[in-house]
Amino acid sequence: MKKILVLLGIMTALAVLAILAILLFLDINAHKPKIETAAAQALGMEVKIQGKASLRLFPSVGISLADVRLRNRGTDLAQLGVLQVGLKLFPLLRREAEVTEFVLEKPDVQIVKGVDGKFNYETSARGSKPAPSAPEKAAGTLFVRKSAIKEGRIRYLDRKTGSRMDLDGVYLAVTDLSLGGKHGADILQNLSFSGNLRVKEVKTGDVSLSDIQASVKAANGIFHVRPFTMRMFGGSGQGEIEADLSKPATAVKVRYTLSNFRAEEALSVVSRKKYVSGPMTISPNLSFRGKGTEAMMRSMSGTVTLQGENLSVQGMDIDEVLSKAEETRNLNIADVGAFLLAGPLGTAVTKGYQYGGTYAASRGESRITKLVSEWSVANGLAEARDVAFATKKHRIAIRGKLDIAGERFVDITVASLDGKGCAKISQKISGPFRNPTLDKVSMLQSAAAPLMGLFEQTKKILTPGECKPFYTGSVAPPQ
Repeated sequence: MKKILVLLGIMTALAVLAILAILLFLDINAHKPKIETAAAQALGMEVKIQGKASLRLFPSVGISLADVRLRNRGTDLAQLGVLQVGLKLFPLLRREAEVTEFVLEKPDVQIVKGVDGKFNYETSARGSKPAPSAPEKAAGTLFVRKSAIKEGRIRYLDRKTGSRMDLDGVYLAVTDLSLGGKHGADILQNLSFSGNLRVKEVKTGDVSLSDIQASVKAANGIFHVRPFTMRMFGGSGQGEIEADLSKPATAVKVRYTLSNFRAEEALSVVSRKKYVSGPMTISPNLSFRGKGTEAMMRSMSGTVTLQGENLSVQGMDIDEVLSKAEETRNLNIADVGAFLLAGPLGTAVTKGYQYGGTYAASRGESRITKLVSEWSVANGLAEARDVAFATKKHRIAIRGKLDIAGERFVDITVASLDGKGCAKISQKISGPFRNPTLDKVSMLQSAAAPLMGLFEQTKKILTPGECKPFYTGSVAPPQ
């Protein structure tokens, strides 16, 4: 028995040596055109190997391709520093390639959304139908047990809006990668895998995210990202994302909490002056659906909450301003009000406003003891549910709606409250975000237009002990 095992071992060793000898004398560079053609047919894109191709024998058999370029729809889609493909040894004798490993080193991917709404990775027009004489055929399926992306970079450009996003230091370890389906379908709809993602930094405009980590699962065009963690504005966040790309209209769900981020860092995106500082927490739970950003904004639904305590406001004593409400028409607390107006819904509602412009002429400091900005969103329309803040002596609240999709104020009312939550002084804001009106008086148009008119005292004197509460939320009156 022992001799038989020894003989089998010798035979196996000789077979391996024979295969290795074949591989050693094989000029892989002579087969680059065939590799390019096969890859182009599998991906439906232009593939060019501009660097050298080489065989790897240890620790396993594989092929290494340097400087690989992908083009599609007339644009550069990706440049790969090195592409490594691991192969099973014995199938090579049958002129078959069974991939065991797939590694992309230093890939630089450029995703472009054209003015026509189509992405440069799409291999054919959506909704196109094959000719009757040439019915769709199922493409071959590529299955790889283990694959990875190392030191990747992804750049995104929307040519219609001009928006950009850069991802640097992308690492992705993937298992059970499957790519297949019908020719002409989007590559993302044919992609399935499970993996772990790390991204060193993401930049979009003036916003920077770092230390991103996530577990990702993809199947049939549906991507689940959970848990998802990152750092932003000095805070740490955790949540989950689901994106359904299997249909013409993309559907996205986001549930996330960013805890203890710094208000001054968030405001620095829209203002050079860090006039509000302190820790805050934001929790969006939103869903979107549509073709393009505008359609998604119109479909936005869910809830968003922003909370903060012991916030410092530099440049204005809010209590002093409100105590002299009749004399404050030339003062400006828009930088504080922006938290309540825009709150967690972003800075879109204050477009055109020059943040902090009048603070140079103001003095003093304020402390917001508690701030709550809770909104419900349905079909792009946000309604204030619990929106208020308190200082040591005053409490201010907001009611009304914001048309996020249409970029308009919808009967927003801002009020300074008494101890019972009744409005002592109030004012309404309506009209477009870029050029709103305040009771027929143009406000928020520039830093010289004081939002303090929001708190212009009404002539009506409330009857003591009797009123209809303007606010009944969670922000308690000052003691």
